[in-house]
Amino acid sequence: MCGFYCIISQDKIDLEASKESLDLILHRGPDSQKYYLNNDQNIFFGFNRLSILDLSNQADQPMLDRESQRLIVFNGEIYNHSKIRDFLKTKKYIFKTGSDTEVILKAYDYWKEATPEKLEGMFSFVIYDEREDNIFFARDRAGEKPLFFFSDKEKFYLSSEIKPIHHDSSNKDISLEALNHYFEIGYTPKSKSMLIGVQKLRPGHKAKLDLSSLKLSIEKYWDLDTKISKPIKKIKKKDDYYIDKLEILLGNAVEKQLVADVPVGMLLSGGVDSSLIVAIASKYMNKLNTFTVVFPHQKKYDESEHARLIAKHFNTNHVELNADDVEPEILYKLVKHYDEPMVDSSMIPTSLLCMEINKYCKVALGGDGADELFGGYSHYNRYNDISKLQKILPYPMRSSLVNLILNLMPENFKGRKTLELFGKDIKNLDFNSANLFDHKTRRKLLRKDFQFEEINPEKKVISTDVIRSITYEDYNNYLSEDILVKVDRASMAASLEIRSPFLDSEITKFAFLEVPSHLKVHKNQRKILPKMLAKKILPEKFDFMRKQGFGFPVNELFRSGKWHDFLLNRVNSENNHFLDKAYCNHLLEQQALGKNLGEQLFAIALFLVWCEIYVN
Repeated sequence: MCGFYCIISQDKIDLEASKESLDLILHRGPDSQKYYLNNDQNIFFGFNRLSILDLSNQADQPMLDRESQRLIVFNGEIYNHSKIRDFLKTKKYIFKTGSDTEVILKAYDYWKEATPEKLEGMFSFVIYDEREDNIFFARDRAGEKPLFFFSDKEKFYLSSEIKPIHHDSSNKDISLEALNHYFEIGYTPKSKSMLIGVQKLRPGHKAKLDLSSLKLSIEKYWDLDTKISKPIKKIKKKDDYYIDKLEILLGNAVEKQLVADVPVGMLLSGGVDSSLIVAIASKYMNKLNTFTVVFPHQKKYDESEHARLIAKHFNTNHVELNADDVEPEILYKLVKHYDEPMVDSSMIPTSLLCMEINKYCKVALGGDGADELFGGYSHYNRYNDISKLQKILPYPMRSSLVNLILNLMPENFKGRKTLELFGKDIKNLDFNSANLFDHKTRRKLLRKDFQFEEINPEKKVISTDVIRSITYEDYNNYLSEDILVKVDRASMAASLEIRSPFLDSEITKFAFLEVPSHLKVHKNQRKILPKMLAKKILPEKFDFMRKQGFGFPVNELFRSGKWHDFLLNRVNSENNHFLDKAYCNHLLEQQALGKNLGEQLFAIALFLVWCEIYVN
């Protein structure tokens, strides 16, 4: 687990400037820092290491294989590295370290560009092949580990975070398209970033840069799209089959992810997902370390009772972090680590908890991914109900009827959005789980000189089963661009590695290609299959109906007091160049009167702080 920064230049590289940029991501790997500069001084590979496997200096990076003349930097963990190593040994490959980094380098020699398909884990890596004169890079299937790239006329940059690129390049311009997306859904999706030209390699993709022509080719290697669009084969199997298989697959994933040469802990929110991970991990490790966030004065967000129940039942060493009194200035720290604004207020307790875990462990396991794979969000119930109602009337008739009703009803009547969805063709449904500001309110929010056209939705992978479609959409977007970004930046800011067993590729394939939707969402129930497993292995007193992660009380905080005043001051500051001050003040007034606009206000606050650091 680490952070890297690479530059490929037409001219000689300023070594000291490059090392300064590398220092900006030292938090990702404080155990050692090394770099490679080629003889022509036009290729720089810098690396900050967080030592997890093979703690010796031999496993440091950049790692050079002199025989093949290849160099690698790698961020992540390969959970099947032992299996691949054993296979490659049968092919006469010799290993000098116990690291998974060396395994990737040897695997690339054997499988070449098919290597990412062979790897199980979370990863982003860059390989410089001196003989072939190219750069090969790839990212894991779910997007647990980041990889940014940027090209100007003279240089090509690759990095684990945007900070080094922002510091070293000439690119400082904000993307209005990304800004539009941010205020709509709370993050910058797909390959976009908040800075013009800076791109993300998408999850499950690999790329090659030909150094002689500077031609870049990008290819998707992890592709469930075709299979998702086809219906699941209707094979009658009892619920016990799915429960048992999930238990086996999750057990295999947890066992693999507990392997480390440093202490391992568990994030325990008190919800079903993290509790399942703790329950299964306790079979493989005695006296687990578990960690949770408590809000003594915000009972709505406090899950400490459920976390304590799990900790007591499985006899863990349990640590609680009190996050009741958090100062708004924490946003400055978050923005510096996140590089881009992202509207997920749970980043605050997650970041605080990661800092606490770092005192005890270098690695922790969490329950991320289960909601997207097994239907854990409340909006899934709504879409499921609507899709069933749509079968009553054919689309043309339904659309005409809905348009008639909408024309007769006032603009803002309750239930308008649900009615609009009912009138749409399922292929054109908007699956976004977050909708911070719609098109009209975004025009009010942004100053006139920063306006943009309405967002055209990208093509979705559509299944005949709406639950498969919407969960797969969230897996490809919300999970990779929000949840996993939050976890990566929060954990790496604390020099901590977080692993997510639910995102094991075998579990992912099982969830999307085998589990029927009625075991995910049915009537008012959701995440049904994991809860069935929970009833089997968790204590009877556990409340299976609760849905809670590491939440944060933004609605309460922005009504009055220091968080309200913090935002008010920045809205009305002369440094606020992008947002309409009158409209922002209106939103604050509405919040004070009792409306719940906490997430919208959090989005504004985070953006204004980001502008202070990166733009102004």
